[in-house]
Amino acid sequence: MGVDVKMFFLSVYIIIIHIWAMHLKLSEMDTIILHADGAYRGKKGGVASYGYLVKKDSKTIRKDYGIILEDGVTNNYAEYMAIIKGLKWIKQSDGQFDKLIIFSDSQLVVKQVNEEWSVRSGNLKDLYGEVKDLIAHFDSEGKSVDLVHVGRERNEEADELTQLALEDHFLAGKLKGKETKLCSKCGKEMVPREGKYGKFWGCKGYPGCKNTENYKG
Repeated sequence: MGVDVKMFFLSVYIIIIHIWAMHLKLSEMDTIILHADGAYRGKKGGVASYGYLVKKDSKTIRKDYGIILEDGVTNNYAEYMAIIKGLKWIKQSDGQFDKLIIFSDSQLVVKQVNEEWSVRSGNLKDLYGEVKDLIAHFDSEGKSVDLVHVGRERNEEADELTQLALEDHFLAGKLKGKETKLCSKCGKEMVPREGKYGKFWGCKGYPGCKNTENYKG
């Protein structure tokens, strides 16, 4: 066998080894998935909620939902907030991963963040900027981030969380003969508790939310 033929087969062998190594590296990448959804119920001045869950290796490692208390909230606003809440938790958790995939059933939000559509609504511009900043943070750490539009049927768990938040909110408002109050931080129900210095309002979202307020009964 001539030298040129040997070099040819050696080159092919090296290429095959390189491709195999790259495939192995990709298959070993740690990937986490964020499902995020927002909801709005009622006409102008209605109630908005968010819900998100984070998965790794097909296991849910985080699940959260709540009411959005900001002024001027719309359904699109809620969709943005769901992504922001999820990304902030992922950032704070300092988990180890190489790739992050965000699933949202809001075509508007996905196309705006992916720079296919412009952001025209004034109340969305700050949220758009916050999402872009969070993604840039992960990019700076060498993590791959993809925001993907999916149908509602592929985002069902997140949608159920937004509806649960709304149901909790309206249930708390309808309860009679019982002291009820909603947390100003996360929107979950607060309950009277006894502490060292007397009675106070404590959030049911504890320990995720440690908000307390003075009790005036």
